[in-house]
Amino acid sequence: MKTKKVLFAVLASVSLLAASCTSASTAEEDSIYQTQSIDRDIAKRNIRA
Repeated sequence: MKTKKVLFAVLASVSLLAASCTSASTAEEDSIYQTQSIDRDIAKRNIRA
């Protein structure tokens, strides 16, 4: 029983370590973080139309 707990703890630790070592470059490539300026005059004209 003790070996099962130790094996489970080792596997859990290895899986957490593997997940933490993955690349974090996804946020840099994501278009959601790209910002563009909005021309307020054009926006006001579109709202009034």
